[in-house]
Amino acid sequence: MKNKKILVFSPHADDVEIAMGGTIAKLSRDNEIVLVTCILPTENRAGDKDQQMIDHRGIEQAKSARILGAKLHLMNLDVYKFAYNREYVKLFDQLILAHEPDVVFSCWEHDTHQDHQTLAKILYSALRKNDISYYMYESTNLPGGLGGNQFAPQVFVDISGDPLKKKIESLKQYQTYIGNAIESIIARSKYKGGIIGVDHAESFQVIKQLEL
Repeated sequence: MKNKKILVFSPHADDVEIAMGGTIAKLSRDNEIVLVTCILPTENRAGDKDQQMIDHRGIEQAKSARILGAKLHLMNLDVYKFAYNREYVKLFDQLILAHEPDVVFSCWEHDTHQDHQTLAKILYSALRKNDISYYMYESTNLPGGLGGNQFAPQVFVDISGDPLKKKIESLKQYQTYIGNAIESIIARSKYKGGIIGVDHAESFQVIKQLEL
């Protein structure tokens, strides 16, 4: 891709870095990329407010976006109101119209996190009738997050070298939350790279690809 306007939707701060940070870094060389983060997590696993998250998650996201060469659009939606309904489909439809992208990336529809599933459903509806290419990135629930569906990618992006370095640096902005999972994330890119004969890669499902 060259000279394209690309929107990358992230359910939460850190999701796109996990799934496609290397691809964003690579594409940002020749394209304008806007990272749209829907929700800034503010609670720990027990459901209690986490002041560390409240104070730093947005700052970490901004630093990460700069490392990857992307602009940041932070929606900061209420996690308890976020739902697949007409209100949110309209909101995202208007956002897409405002940005006028050529390409959209979003989370996988069968991800096991409820917010990821909701976002995928909303974008399916918002992207029904237009000339925008649409791709889904792999589940970001590492480690764990197992489900009954298998991610079956058709597109692989070589992120060996500098894109991988930038991906790792972007992930380190969330060290408090991601921790040792960075090793698993890099191991997955190593495995995906082996499939196509390179050192590291990220993969995507094609929902709609336009050749204009």
